Amino acid sequence: MTNDSVNPFNFGDLVKKIVKDAKPRPAVLKGRRLAQDALQKQLGERAGRATVASVKVGIVTIETDSSVLFQELEGFQKHNLIDCFRAAGLNVRDVRVKLVPRA
Repeated sequence: MTNDSVNPFNFGDLVKKIVKDAKPRPAVLKGRRLAQDALQKQLGERAGRATVASVKVGIVTIETDSSVLFQELEGFQKHNLIDCFRAAGLNVRDVRVKLVPRA
């Protein structure tokens, strides 16, 4: 078996590219930061129980460890949150809330 085929990437370059592509881009971090700030303004003192997990393709995902806050956000505050995120400059069409256990 001969080694006539030429591989344009060596293994190290391929790993560097994968690691670079896996890092959150500044725009993604900026969107999460804007969403988290808007969420804190909307929730006030209860904001410590909820965090913005992601902002992707017009969907903000919020995680909370409180079942009461989960139900409030999912059931009663969803439209207010969408308006709040839009006022912060985010193009949001939906909010999803996840109940996560405490770490």
